[in-house]
Amino acid sequence: MEAIDVLLEQWQKNGLSMTEVAKKFSNCSLYVTCEPCIMCASALSNLGIKEVFYGCSNDKFGGCGSILSLHLGDTVSPNKGFKCAGGIMATEAVLLLRTFYEQGNPNAPKPHRPLAQQATT
Repeated sequence: MEAIDVLLEQWQKNGLSMTEVAKKFSNCSLYVTCEPCIMCASALSNLGIKEVFYGCSNDKFGGCGSILSLHLGDTVSPNKGFKCAGGIMATEAVLLLRTFYEQGNPNAPKPHRPLAQQATT
């Protein structure tokens, strides 16, 4: 969503109309490491994005087939939806995410309560 915010800001500065912005999104292809979650898949559908390619599936929150298939549109908005292809370099995507989470996120907010201690045996 960060990339979309950057594009919207840039296009607004360039004076593009809503119709022109919609046309740009309808020509966009998005490449991501992990299957978009339900909320992101819904937002991408509402934006009218052309297609999404992802590496690994999101078995807990996936919005492109793992849990829900929001990329297919629905009866309320039959013209919404987008093409979607997953499993592209899935092993590499999982390794990339695993490495990221092992290192921790230096930009993450500080916890408000102490973290639970892991049991050591």
